[in-house]
Amino acid sequence: MSSSKGSFDVEESWSKWWWVPLGLVVMLAVSWGVAGLVEGGCERGPRGGCVAADGYKGHGWVLFLMATPCFIVVIMGLVADRWPPALGVAVGGTAGGLYALTQGRTEPHVVTAAVSFVLAVAAPAVSWHRQRGTHAAAPPDA
Repeated sequence: MSSSKGSFDVEESWSKWWWVPLGLVVMLAVSWGVAGLVEGGCERGPRGGCVAADGYKGHGWVLFLMATPCFIVVIMGLVADRWPPALGVAVGGTAGGLYALTQGRTEPHVVTAAVSFVLAVAAPAVSWHRQRGTHAAAPPDA
């Protein structure tokens, strides 16, 4: 615990249970955005490149706005040795994968779902492995 009242303690933050709903919301939002772009496809933009098709621009904006938070949530779920971030990724990945499969069975839908399911399994497995390694490296009590 930190001695300064206003400082941020990363170790303490990883133990907070708000990581679970945060992971769910962020990963589900990204899955919604990806599924919408998969369904709508893209159109050539005014400066070239791909932009979301009409009717799917909301999906593109959600994906754009949630990309960085999703990256942070996934990284925290994979590197933290605490359960809340890992459970957030697991719950969010499962929900996102199921959502992607309910929207279609095309190859992009299945790939989106597969990535979500792999993250949903990997985060708790890596967290468990890290915890086991931390406990094994700790010296026995005298």
